[in-house]
Amino acid sequence: MFEPGRFGHFEVTAHVAEVKKCSCGHVTQASFPEGVDSHVQYGPVTQALAVYLCQYQLVPYKRASQFFMDIFGLEVSPGSICTFQEKAYNQLASTEQAIADALKVEPIAGADETGMRVAGALWWMHVLRTEKWTMYHLDPSRGHSAIESMGILLAFAGILVHDHYKAYFRYAALHALCNAHHLRELQGVVDRDCNHLAARLQRLLRLACHLSNGFRKIGMKAMPEVIYQRIASLFERTARRALAEEAEYMERVRQRLGRDKVKNTKAFNLFKRLVEFKDETLRFMTDLNIPFDNNGSERDIRNGKVKQKISGCIRSKKGAKWYCRIRSYVSSARKQGQNVFEALLIAMKNYCGHPLLGAE
Repeated sequence: MFEPGRFGHFEVTAHVAEVKKCSCGHVTQASFPEGVDSHVQYGPVTQALAVYLCQYQLVPYKRASQFFMDIFGLEVSPGSICTFQEKAYNQLASTEQAIADALKVEPIAGADETGMRVAGALWWMHVLRTEKWTMYHLDPSRGHSAIESMGILLAFAGILVHDHYKAYFRYAALHALCNAHHLRELQGVVDRDCNHLAARLQRLLRLACHLSNGFRKIGMKAMPEVIYQRIASLFERTARRALAEEAEYMERVRQRLGRDKVKNTKAFNLFKRLVEFKDETLRFMTDLNIPFDNNGSERDIRNGKVKQKISGCIRSKKGAKWYCRIRSYVSSARKQGQNVFEALLIAMKNYCGHPLLGAE
């Protein structure tokens, strides 16, 4: 029978260890079940649900505590919920290493970063991901020191998809650039300057994306060479022409202002990048497994912004570590078709600390 105002109930289990005394005087006591190590404690289901609410549904600790009281009539303090997060963090250490090891040998991975507030300061949340694995890392730095502290890209030899953040070019991976960013930047040039060459570059990128999707659907691994060369040639000629016209415009501005030089326009920097990094921009055509954009990484990193909107900033460096490790496990488990709550329940019962995910 449910009590008024409540939709569930909780169970209390008492464990009794039998004690026997031998005729020789030796006393033997039975052992308690694994995981039972206190006189009074919450069970793994309660612990897993608390971690699920705070790390997956991004509910603040105090509201999670109210949830347990309102739904189950069970008093679970915010301090206890904090302890559950730390327990999950400790028991997922080997799983985090397994995720990192799996990402090191992936043929294609995406990377992204975004700002987050930690302990009142601006930190950077980094993500490295595939369709099967996700690794998060929070660091005060946005640059290469933070990337290297993740311990993956130094050993990664596949294709890295990103949005042209310069720090990624320090590593030996082949690079593929996010064309969703290029399309948005080109649209900005069109809106600001009515630049017909920027619009033409947009059309070329969209045509290449459409053709790549079509060839992928019929089982091809790469775009036919003749088509690739044609599009690449048109793309490079158009970008170089746009760059030259923008350089001429900047020279006219310089002469009109009577200065030695003027600041590069955004359009000039964009066209220069498309010329210099043409191969990285069009790499999705040479291997149809490479995505056209880096939207997968942006989707995976969006939860950090959602957490800030719902729960506010992460209040401590320790909490940042908890969030990244638990969220890496949750995201990877979900990508592999596991039920998130059941995956967290397994984690709370992982008393030996064995890896819960690994390469097949």
